[in-house]
Amino acid sequence: MLPLLPQANDLTTLGADGSACNLFADQEQELRSRRVPLALTLVLVESALQLVPNEILSHPQIKHYAKKRRKAADEILLDRSFHHSAMQRLARMPYPIPADKMGRPDIVHNTLLQVLETPLNWEGLLRVFVHTQDEHVISINPKVRLPKNYIRFIGLIEQLFAKKRVPKEGEPLLRIERMSLQQLATICGPTEVLGFSTQGKPAFIRDVAEFASTLKSPLTLIGGFPRGHFTEKTKQLVKETFSVDKRPLDAWVVAGRFVYDFEWSIGLAKTRLKIQKPM
Repeated sequence: MLPLLPQANDLTTLGADGSACNLFADQEQELRSRRVPLALTLVLVESALQLVPNEILSHPQIKHYAKKRRKAADEILLDRSFHHSAMQRLARMPYPIPADKMGRPDIVHNTLLQVLETPLNWEGLLRVFVHTQDEHVISINPKVRLPKNYIRFIGLIEQLFAKKRVPKEGEPLLRIERMSLQQLATICGPTEVLGFSTQGKPAFIRDVAEFASTLKSPLTLIGGFPRGHFTEKTKQLVKETFSVDKRPLDAWVVAGRFVYDFEWSIGLAKTRLKIQKPM
């Protein structure tokens, strides 16, 4: 059973109506009139996107990197590419998150680039959230144009953690706050929660997209971590998980293919190109 809806004062930064999934819903009335799902909600879950943990702030590698970036050590993102030795120390500590699942902001970056620059998003039919391993949720405005450059993306996310929204004034393009995946799912109120996992039932990704397109408000979970599987808490939310290849696929590959096949399932390409019959 899903938990109770959080108190309104916990959601004030998420939306005026207290609904995370209606954050950027100016087009909602128009979408309701279409014979397609109101929107596909895609959540990158347990994402390896977090600030450097307190346990390794004093590690020489962290301190050197922070000094080079001209930032405090507790203001920088953990990144295995730069903090491998520090993360080896973290792996020997009684830390609640396995170290080999942490420190991969590039997974979030690549996945967001794949799904946001798509016709599904341009048409207002996609809502994207990033859930992190330390229980934050990032709400993403469909209008956002993320930096293609990874270093600029890192700087943007560090700014987001510090300021809680980007930009500081005007319409927010990114917002972050403390929230569990279970709370987010409760707020979104999907008709069904689907997941992709190598532990799931074998299925063609196009068939999964076709099934999702028949649902009024599908919510799909894709792991934002480099290895391993969903936690038990995440598994409890999912109605059914699907394995779409005999080998693990990168999150951005699964997300990009799924969004494309979902577009095809609802006939979006034909609508945009005004093509009645294929060549």
